[in-house]
Amino acid sequence: MDAKEIKPSIYWVGVKDWNLTEFHGYSTPHGSTYNSYLILDEKITLVDGVKAYMSKENLARIASVTDFSKIAYIVVNHVEMDHSGNIPEIMKLAPQAKIVTNTAGKMALEAHFDTAGWEYQIIKTGDSLNIGAHTLEFMTTPMLHWPDSMMTYVKEDKLLLSNDGFGQHFASDALFVKEAPFDIVMENAKSYYANILFPFGCQAEKALQTAGDLGLDIEMIAPSHGLIWSGKDEVGAILGNYAKWAGCGNEGKAVIVYDTMWGATATMAEAAMAVFQDAGIPVVKHCLAVKNVSEVMVDFLDAKYVVIGNPTLNNQLFPRVAGFLTYMHGLQPKNKAGLAFGSYGWKPGVVKKIQEVFDDLGWQSVEPFEEKYTPKSDVIERFQERVRELIKL
Repeated sequence: MDAKEIKPSIYWVGVKDWNLTEFHGYSTPHGSTYNSYLILDEKITLVDGVKAYMSKENLARIASVTDFSKIAYIVVNHVEMDHSGNIPEIMKLAPQAKIVTNTAGKMALEAHFDTAGWEYQIIKTGDSLNIGAHTLEFMTTPMLHWPDSMMTYVKEDKLLLSNDGFGQHFASDALFVKEAPFDIVMENAKSYYANILFPFGCQAEKALQTAGDLGLDIEMIAPSHGLIWSGKDEVGAILGNYAKWAGCGNEGKAVIVYDTMWGATATMAEAAMAVFQDAGIPVVKHCLAVKNVSEVMVDFLDAKYVVIGNPTLNNQLFPRVAGFLTYMHGLQPKNKAGLAFGSYGWKPGVVKKIQEVFDDLGWQSVEPFEEKYTPKSDVIERFQERVRELIKL
């Protein structure tokens, strides 16, 4: 459980959670990491902690390079429990350490833990802290994705300790992106953005702008989750993708999301897919009986058209469709064009609940389409015409 040096005198002392399979409803089949960083200098500084149940491993890595009595500062970039869960335990071992965070971070720490006796140094964007050979510069990034969120830049090493920004829920024997298949890492970074940061595109754009305004020359990005981006090419690639994702643009793709009981909505989903294919529009189709909602959301980053199908159950939305709508609605995807469709047996009108979500998100849309029981060929033709109306938006 030794620490691993990522820059001269800067160590990764985090942990890898190989067994994590779910995070707030977000499927994490590759596990995750909780990255903590230790800077050895005249004033030894720890940046972030880990989940409480993995504290032993984090503490062992810290102890492999320094004594807790020598830690001068603990920077808390974010108070969510996967970052701060073991901070109280660290403070018991290093009671002399001063907590460096922003005003919202202090409030959150005090709301989560018994912080009696803790000493704070409150910072804001543009503030710096000299710890010897290293200068730490701070950038608050409120609502990316909590009010307390911030990033720490190590000036001399051109290293950005980026908190939840640019991360991935991805456990690997590797520590750096260059040690793993690049496309797999980037796909996990995309999934992370789609399922964690999607609602905060404006805040992400502001953070990128602030980094530019502060003149941060970044050659390495070490996030709180996943692998470390190193070198101008990797850093440029992830920064470029964040700029694209945060801009809420799309690549003209269509996404069809549905569930089915006796095949009626599945038949209509197939019919919608055929229209997009005939129009030369890239399309993906997700059945919620098979796909986790977090897998579906990745495709929303690139999509222009969203078609959602529901099989009515007890005059209500089908449970998996209702669950998906709740999850998707919370992530607030913008600039989409939607079509709600479905089947029913006794009473129509349930797909209006899907339409209400489209309206609340401010999407363009066409009139919902419903059919009783199994759609016949003439119904399929009318439904396909509705899909063509969607494409014209």
